[in-house]
Amino acid sequence: MIQHPVFQSRKILGTYFGGWILIMGIHFSLLYFLYHQLLLVSVADSVIFNGLYSILGLMIWYVVRFSMPRSNSSYSMLINQVASLLIIMVLWIGISFSTLKFLFDREIKYLIFLDGSIPWRLISGIMLYMLLVLIYYLSIYYQNLQEKIRDESRLNEAVRESELNLLKSQINPHFLFNSLNSISSLTITDPSRAQEMTVKLSDFLRYSVSQNDTGFSELDRELENIVKYLDIEKTRFGTKLSYDFDVPETCKKALVPVMILQPLYENAVKHGVYESTGEVTIHTRVKKDQKFIEIRIENNFEPGAPSRKGAGIGLRNIRERLKLIYHDDSLVQIRKQESNFVVTVCIPEKSQ
Repeated sequence: MIQHPVFQSRKILGTYFGGWILIMGIHFSLLYFLYHQLLLVSVADSVIFNGLYSILGLMIWYVVRFSMPRSNSSYSMLINQVASLLIIMVLWIGISFSTLKFLFDREIKYLIFLDGSIPWRLISGIMLYMLLVLIYYLSIYYQNLQEKIRDESRLNEAVRESELNLLKSQINPHFLFNSLNSISSLTITDPSRAQEMTVKLSDFLRYSVSQNDTGFSELDRELENIVKYLDIEKTRFGTKLSYDFDVPETCKKALVPVMILQPLYENAVKHGVYESTGEVTIHTRVKKDQKFIEIRIENNFEPGAPSRKGAGIGLRNIRERLKLIYHDDSLVQIRKQESNFVVTVCIPEKSQ
């Protein structure tokens, strides 16, 4: 429910009655300096007429709120406003005149002036009514606009979270499918290695499912999990796969999106180790670069080996996730040389 705009804050309440005090001052000046009424009479006239209208003006809000165009026809809205205007004018003129005539019943000059001022008081009252109605309508439209913006923001956040969940969910089934295939093969050829790989896979997945899908994790924790992944693959590939990490202490506590790096190592294994006859080493270098944490992952491959076909989910996944989180589509850089494949990921620094 939309709150009365005047009572939304002390500042607005003060502005509302401050405006009426200004009108009182102008009213007093006209009576005292232009029409030469007595000081007390001028003060009482300006305070009673404008003070009463300031209170009646608060009630106009409820008429405006009830007569919103979206819930009533234009004709009905006009009838409501005209009826409200008539009631306000009758109450305003009737109460003010009665009070002033009671207070200054012996001031003949003022009473004559008071009776003769009815037309311009009515005109000023109608203008004030129209001004307040306009302000209240603008206030309602503004509040509705702000509510719409908040709703759209919540909706966009929900969509963004859903997209992140969808993108992240593409990682685990892909890796799990490969690992289970390997375990299935090892159960026949080497049961002990299959058991070892099963334990490591369990540790890896336990970390994966325990993380908030749209959250952040410290870099060293992410890399610890990457080592578990590489150990799983090393169980399968043996000496064909090796790896090393160069991570300064100043970078280890940097916050990175959960599971953002795992597809890069999966990609290095898939396109480097699978088709290689020699040893493939995956180098990981991390450094601070201005406001970014730069993570460089490099692996060698055999240039003449046939490349494995793939849907490119891993790299596309990372690009999309980083774009959704940081609103920047230039955080992933790829460079393919004669026998090296290099991916550089820049993570904007995020305070804990």
